[in-house]
Amino acid sequence: MKHLPSLLILTAALLLGACTTTPVAPGPRGVDLQAQQETLQRAKALFFAKQYAEAAGLLLPIAQQGNAEAQYAVGYLYHYGYGLPRNEKEATRWITTAAALGYPKAQEALRRIEAVHPPQPDGITPPQTAPTDR
Repeated sequence: MKHLPSLLILTAALLLGACTTTPVAPGPRGVDLQAQQETLQRAKALFFAKQYAEAAGLLLPIAQQGNAEAQYAVGYLYHYGYGLPRNEKEATRWITTAAALGYPKAQEALRRIEAVHPPQPDGITPPQTAPTDR
């Protein structure tokens, strides 16, 4: 009985602590992370509705603000030519940027890209072989 008040106070503190919200990691200066997440959700809905150009229009600004998920998505759109002109160089640039920020899907995509097209030292391009007639 002697320790009951202390135990009640400790229990109440633990319960109240569990009720607080988890703080959101601060983003780049001036970036509204909540708005970015809402924009990402709208862009995903547009993508699944096959409205690729509209999705790209939402994704590009937040990709430019440093959002890794949006950067990966922009790279994907460039790679497949969905809503943006098909451009492997831009696709790889955006996917590489997202991978550098630690986005797992981008890291996996970059591994696949590099398996097919190993990075070359600056100024060296791999030889292009002409198709042979059989």
